[in-house]
Amino acid sequence: MNRCEVLIVGAGPVGLSTALFLADRGVRVLVVDKRDPLDGPPRASSSLRTLELFRSIGLGEELDRHGWDGPPPLRSVIKDSAIGTVRHRSGLPPAYARRLESCSPIRDRHVMTQAEVQRIALRELRRRGGRVRFDAEATEIVQDDNGVRALVGAQWIDASYLVAADGAGSRVREQLGIDMPDREVAYRLNTAFFHADLGELLPESTTSLCFIRNEHVYCTLFAKGAHGERWSSHIIDYPGKPAELTTLSQQETVRLLHAAIGDDSVPIDLIACNAWEAAIGIAASFRRGRVFLVGDAAHVQSSAGGLGMNTGIQDGHNLAWKLTEVLHGQSEATLLDSYEPERRTAARASLALSHALHRGYREQQDPDQLYTRIASDYLRGMLCYRYESGAVISDEATEPDVLDDRAVPGCRVPHRWLGTGDQRTSTLDLVGSRWTLLVGPDGEGWFPADTDGNPRIRQLTTAMLDGDPSAFTDLTGTGTDGALLVRPDGFVAWRSPDLPSDPNRTVQQVMRVLTGATAT
Repeated sequence: MNRCEVLIVGAGPVGLSTALFLADRGVRVLVVDKRDPLDGPPRASSSLRTLELFRSIGLGEELDRHGWDGPPPLRSVIKDSAIGTVRHRSGLPPAYARRLESCSPIRDRHVMTQAEVQRIALRELRRRGGRVRFDAEATEIVQDDNGVRALVGAQWIDASYLVAADGAGSRVREQLGIDMPDREVAYRLNTAFFHADLGELLPESTTSLCFIRNEHVYCTLFAKGAHGERWSSHIIDYPGKPAELTTLSQQETVRLLHAAIGDDSVPIDLIACNAWEAAIGIAASFRRGRVFLVGDAAHVQSSAGGLGMNTGIQDGHNLAWKLTEVLHGQSEATLLDSYEPERRTAARASLALSHALHRGYREQQDPDQLYTRIASDYLRGMLCYRYESGAVISDEATEPDVLDDRAVPGCRVPHRWLGTGDQRTSTLDLVGSRWTLLVGPDGEGWFPADTDGNPRIRQLTTAMLDGDPSAFTDLTGTGTDGALLVRPDGFVAWRSPDLPSDPNRTVQQVMRVLTGATAT
């Protein structure tokens, strides 16, 4: 009971998701937290990429069951009040909106709250053999070249690796002596969580992010479910708002919410109103020996853009497959060196978006101009960032445009629907928990490489491409006998423009470099 392969400190959505990704790959994992993660109101919401990751481990039906269709990303409306006049409608420029509609097998409007993400992750983690303790805190951590020991409650837990998912005030990060030197406070605000029957009063909530501006309050009204009864509101400004962080009383909070609704007679069941600082910053390091930081422990950002929780979940997914490979002897420990440079790149993209949006909302900038400026930042921060590390062999020097939907080493493999009707599948579905070589319709010569631990081979035939072999070449930037080597996390690691003279040897050499057995 006091031994596991990976110990995760923190049972929020990032910690539980990281544990789930590890358990799904057969890693013995234990999550510890001093609190029940399901306490408290739903705060963050999922992004397309988060739902893709859950879908990739067989949870597609769970997403359909517990998710709902909310507003498309960054489509917004400004109103005088919930029942008042619409002053402005805006959203991403058409080209970027179309890109979002087609970039994923997940519908761009499909969403779950943090609460649904945690409940599903916790249930599935336990079903896959993961262990969770909500009654104890990790108070002391020691490590050496062979493992990590953590004092959890009154017991010492031994693990090969430890993952700190214990939030913005991470005690693990503090114990490791890692600071966050560039942390800055973007704004101080209050967020209210409440129940109210606003579905008919604010029909725009299903199609747009709603901003309320009137003489009494400047705030948001965001639906947290499909039925228009669960809500959150970021209270950004109001007359007399202090510059310092200030807790609002229940009476004052309800007064401001009624001002936002435009009708004092609407019953409001206030669940909580939190005063918080919208801080933005990145830790000086994401790792110390065998201890890794994920989520808010590694990087903090405001809620603007909605990528904070999601960037953290992607941290965990990136780390999970690498820890699995090292623990199972499939890769050298040097593979883990790629975690920080890759996720630091993603975090910077996510934080740049958050910073720009938060400044724009605070200064009440013209929404159309604001969304035009940050359109590329949003797509890049959500899923179009590019990794550069020892776990990628790059063949392009320039950063691809987010509208250029083709495969590039270091980027997530693009989504394409293959086949038709009930037999339709996404290119993302061809990649599982193993390295995968996607070869073209004339790539039969690659198949002998599927030996001696090399990746599995998946051929995209002309039938899958609706009879058009150019669909493969447009996707990959290779010939019809070329190939993409895709990592277990769905990112392209290497690209071959055509069939080499000795494909088996070529793939073996590439894999040795990517898994750390041979230096680049």
